[in-house]
Amino acid sequence: MLRSLATLWVGPLGPIEYASIASILRFGHRLTIYSYAPLEIPEGVEWRDANEVYPAQQVASYAKSGSPSLHSNFFRYALMKKTEHVWVDLDMILLRPFDFEGDYILGREGETRVNCAVLRMPKDSPALAELLRFQGGTRGIAPHVTGFRRFKYQVMTLGRGKPIEQWPWGSTGPRALSIFLRKHGEIHHALPVEAFYTIPPGECRRFLEPQGLSDESFGPGAYAVHLSASNVNKLLRREFGGVIPPGSFLGQHVARARAAGMPC
Repeated sequence: MLRSLATLWVGPLGPIEYASIASILRFGHRLTIYSYAPLEIPEGVEWRDANEVYPAQQVASYAKSGSPSLHSNFFRYALMKKTEHVWVDLDMILLRPFDFEGDYILGREGETRVNCAVLRMPKDSPALAELLRFQGGTRGIAPHVTGFRRFKYQVMTLGRGKPIEQWPWGSTGPRALSIFLRKHGEIHHALPVEAFYTIPPGECRRFLEPQGLSDESFGPGAYAVHLSASNVNKLLRREFGGVIPPGSFLGQHVARARAAGMPC
């Protein structure tokens, strides 16, 4: 069954996002992009108001990094509850159709950790119910903080915990998802690492090496590749003058996106 995909976007789309969109459309998927402000999107993509899924007066972000990924987590869990879409980050490059059966679509990025860059959970999932408790303004201690460190936070905050915006980056994403999936016995639904996360974030330079990776570099169990866009963009600015190297894996897919009419 070919699944309908959806995501949330804040700010303008760039070359990585257009390359991701082009790869999604290439395999015949319907894609819906939600945003809180009008967004210019390519032909073939549906735009929807994000307030339909997760009403918000402002976009929540992590205090230290300013990353809106905090809000994206709130939104993606609401998307699981309110729609039938499969969530997909716009730094995923599809290599084959997402023709999965079943209510769980998620993948490991390591032996003990599940990422949420591709996500579908059933509406009655106990793990999802716990994730849905995360909201802007929530106070507490991130679920992955344990032992003496957790006790220290409890003492320092007089038992109230820290505002969720001050939690470490990723606390409400892969870390929490992995913990709750294990807690409720749902982690066995996770696909193996090669499904989405063959290249770990620490090796994302490989996406920028000319004549390096190609689609054929990945095995038959790979459905998509996660580019880890935040890391790739840092590398591009620091070492490549902001220019995507032609012939690199990312360069190949940006070129394909341009050929498909994407304005990247």
